[in-house]
Amino acid sequence: MTAAEASSKKFASLLKRLRKANPAPQEAPAAEGEDPIVTQLVYSMLLWEASSGQARAAFRRVRESLVDFNELRVCVPEEIASIIGERYPLSAERALRMRSVLHAVFVARHQLSLAHLASAPKREARASLEALEGIPHFVAARVVLVSLGGHAVPVDERLRDLLAAEKVIAPDLPPAAAGHALERLVRAEDSLDTHTTLAAWSDEEGHPPRRERPAISEPPEAPRAEPPRTDPPRAKNAKAKT
Repeated sequence: MTAAEASSKKFASLLKRLRKANPAPQEAPAAEGEDPIVTQLVYSMLLWEASSGQARAAFRRVRESLVDFNELRVCVPEEIASIIGERYPLSAERALRMRSVLHAVFVARHQLSLAHLASAPKREARASLEALEGIPHFVAARVVLVSLGGHAVPVDERLRDLLAAEKVIAPDLPPAAAGHALERLVRAEDSLDTHTTLAAWSDEEGHPPRRERPAISEPPEAPRAEPPRTDPPRAKNAKAKT
């Protein structure tokens, strides 16, 4: 038996056990009036390296504190961290990444919308998401899976560590590589069910990574609307000096 075959058997056995033991996690909350793909993007940014309970509570605080996601886009990272909670897992890094990702969407589309991805080829849509500055693999994969119906298995560090403990993957495998490895073991039609099963497991047993410093640099300044000019108009026909 090859190592790949062994991993496949261990993963299949793990899924069978988890499906019996864990309920599916709650679905992502909706945001009335917002682009649904951007809504999934924001929620996925909150779910990355956190539990679904934490993500739903943080999403609610964002919606209660701000007018819309465009206001979230122009918040400075400190404001975002304050809204989601400074004790939230990776709060500072998450705030930096969220602002950077939303800024990248706005710069690329001149509006905070990802609606065009719904009609794009799945591979092209995924590449567009993965190219957004600051976006984790988990977030891009989850948006592709949940919003676009693509084939993806979102993996962050907390899930990677759980899978490594079960000897499904190597412990030093990066989350992106782990996600791609699992995609080879999961059929496209089973990927959403697999994600919900693994997410419930991560909710129960996962722990976020600990980092002393955010693993991302400060994003560029988000443009704010300029106030209208209030200077008095100049006279059209000023007298020439003699």
